[in-house]
Amino acid sequence: MKKLIAVIAVIAVFSLIAAPVYAQETLEPERTVIEVFERDDCSHCRDFFAFIDDLAAQRNDFTVRSYDLYTPEGRSFFDEATDALKLVKGTPIIYVNGAIIQGFESKETTGERIIELLDAPADELLPSLREVVDAAKSGKTDQPMLASGSICDDGTQCAVQPQAAMVRIPFTDKIIDPGQYSLPVLAAILGTVDGFNPCAMWVLVMFLAALVAINNRRKMLQVIGLFLLAEATMYYLILSVWLYAWDFIGLDHIVTPLVGLVAIAAGAYFLREFYRGEVACRVANPEQRKRISEKIKDFASKPITMLGALGIIAIAFSVNIFEFACSIGIPQTFTKILDLANLSWITKQLYNAIYIIGYMLDDFIVFGIALYSFEKIGITAKYSRISHLIGGLLMVLLGLILLAKPSLLVL
Repeated sequence: MKKLIAVIAVIAVFSLIAAPVYAQETLEPERTVIEVFERDDCSHCRDFFAFIDDLAAQRNDFTVRSYDLYTPEGRSFFDEATDALKLVKGTPIIYVNGAIIQGFESKETTGERIIELLDAPADELLPSLREVVDAAKSGKTDQPMLASGSICDDGTQCAVQPQAAMVRIPFTDKIIDPGQYSLPVLAAILGTVDGFNPCAMWVLVMFLAALVAINNRRKMLQVIGLFLLAEATMYYLILSVWLYAWDFIGLDHIVTPLVGLVAIAAGAYFLREFYRGEVACRVANPEQRKRISEKIKDFASKPITMLGALGIIAIAFSVNIFEFACSIGIPQTFTKILDLANLSWITKQLYNAIYIIGYMLDDFIVFGIALYSFEKIGITAKYSRISHLIGGLLMVLLGLILLAKPSLLVL
């Protein structure tokens, strides 16, 4: 009997000792998994991981699972997730406690939102990102919540709350991401350099000469407007083809240095032309010039009909083809820079529009002068050489950056 009492006492003592330990183990919450799509050349991704390192030193209730877009598995899952959940293809994309945050601004804004999500009580076990994507693809669930405070790479398209944006311009309601404000400037510079070359200017000059000869300013305005609209449309299509070619290929580690080499080669060609001092465009031969000149005179001497309008559009398209052949390398470099920045579709179209406005600046100038004084129009050697010098230096610089450190272009 005494032995039995002793055994019961020992068991009771061990139970009392183990109970707090067991209770502590059972009460300790499971770690929350923060899942993130990232790239090693993404500045917002680096800011996110710097925040995570600081947060990990303060608390241990979470772990991070990252998907690198420069791995086949990471890229495949990224495309699958963004398509299924209809997300902007930008980085980082963060999934935590059933909510998605696109981009990372700072620890004071996006970081605080992540902490709020970590601290939020979970009534039930939340699915992983893979489970959410699979469910969305099968149509069995709604999309996860887009967290208030999301900041995309463009600072606008994924922002749910206005206060989550980076900078509010004084006296206006416009909100911008200061890390990307220079992209419009770059678009304007490259577009202007792309447009200011002598390859298509001879077409414009003959076009205007024929119009001025008939002495009809109203018809000049009609034809010029149609010509500019057709030219802008054509070059927009060219930029769109280059831009979405990058999305289709997706081989950044291979394509980026190749574009850098193309940019350097194009820049070297422009600098060579500057050194030689030649202004003639060798893309269009004299016979081609003669045929186009005859078409221009024919259209200018007749009333504008549907057929005539189509002819003017065809001439505008031919101008783009010649000009694109002369400036090969600039549009490719520009669209690759947009691809590296991982912007939303709308933002890319905005930068394309800025590029096209710069591209057509010489046309606006030439046509504007023509409406008042055709005698002031002329293509000089100085004009051409300056165009070659600026274009050559800019292309070589961008090519070297794409080869050595493309992350500098991720603004």
